[in-house]
Amino acid sequence: MKAAKVIMLLLTLYFSCAMTVLSGAGLIYNRASYGSGMAVTGFFLIFSAALMTVGAILCIFRKNAADILSIVFSAGGFILCMVMLYKLVSHADRCGWTDKYTLQPISSMYKARILPCIIPAAMAIAVALIQLFSYDMIQYRRKRRAEKEARENAPAPPIIED
Repeated sequence: MKAAKVIMLLLTLYFSCAMTVLSGAGLIYNRASYGSGMAVTGFFLIFSAALMTVGAILCIFRKNAADILSIVFSAGGFILCMVMLYKLVSHADRCGWTDKYTLQPISSMYKARILPCIIPAAMAIAVALIQLFSYDMIQYRRKRRAEKEARENAPAPPIIED
């Protein structure tokens, strides 16, 4: 499980942080030529990358609340990222944006850069689900709950010493 978490974090740093954030930053930086609509798309790309990164970081911890938040943040960030990618690709195709050196459509470049964020987002969701529903974690939570109950139901210490 630790190896999967390390791989997930490395993939998150590369795909979710670097590629998605830099694509969004490029849209914001060039907002004068792209328009304010694309700048908003760039902002939401950066926000989605932040959500996916927080989701990946939260699934490192073996806590129920952190795992649930990890699933919510990873899934929410991924969905937002895919919606913004669709909006960006459709705008690029509609406007006929092409690479000036290879004359390839820019939409294929954006797809190649942003679509691989599926991998770390799916890994974060899978790790969080495994941690939530694995037999070992269920047993650990039962044992911890029983210990807490035993402490709460323990007899009170005597007030007056004999």
